[in-house]
Amino acid sequence: MNRRQFIRNSSASIAALAIGNSLWAKPQTERPYTELGVQLYTLRSLFEHDYQGTLQRVAEIGYKDVEFGGYFKHDPRAIKGFMNDIGLSSNSSHIQLADVENNFDNVMEIASVMEQTNLIIPWLAPERRTLDGYKSLADLLNTRGEKAKAAGFTLAYHNHEFEFATVEGIVPYDLLLERTDPDTVALEIDLFWCDEAGVDPVAYFNKAPGRFISCHVKDRTKDGKMVAVGDGNIDFNRIFKHAKKAGLKRFYVEHDNPENPVTSVKRSFEYLMA
Repeated sequence: MNRRQFIRNSSASIAALAIGNSLWAKPQTERPYTELGVQLYTLRSLFEHDYQGTLQRVAEIGYKDVEFGGYFKHDPRAIKGFMNDIGLSSNSSHIQLADVENNFDNVMEIASVMEQTNLIIPWLAPERRTLDGYKSLADLLNTRGEKAKAAGFTLAYHNHEFEFATVEGIVPYDLLLERTDPDTVALEIDLFWCDEAGVDPVAYFNKAPGRFISCHVKDRTKDGKMVAVGDGNIDFNRIFKHAKKAGLKRFYVEHDNPENPVTSVKRSFEYLMA
């Protein structure tokens, strides 16, 4: 199941409401966080069948915050009640672009139930990755961002690598930065996909200070393999030194397709909190 399919599963819930030595090789000397979150997409295969057991294991590792990317057939109210019992919170959710376009009031209703503040669009389908498509996305972010802010939420966009590939001579990520209102539209930066695209996130922190409300922390080897944090080559110390300027307040561990999801997020947690 890919990310797009995973996020699509949240629509049912919306309708219902209307470990290796390298782990210690690079100890963190700069820590702009006191706690960590995890993007539940990493644990989707477990969450779908046993959300209580999955959330319990996340809490036992030491995570305090979870970022959702769908609820499958589970009732968000029941999930929230269980999270309260075990001391977990959720400040953020990935939401399907189609729901932002056509069902945004219900998106915000679920976010209110979950006591979330950040709503993140995480994906743009290939057929929409034209210059006009990115301009349309920017316009949508502006209109929905204004509505979200009025309701007490922040709307943001999460990158992959394709936003940095030029389209008709223009870098789409730059276009989104230029065409969206910084007062109502934020960004969630994915550090793996920046590295995959050969982009330095610090350059964007300098270019658009204060616009990055959260980040996905996941590591990458020299040959492009996604690995648990600490097992790759991304220099998180250098990046995190600029976290305050960027505006980063939430740090979410993620791995798109780990061999063992629980082991992966535990290894990442231990490295980042060492």
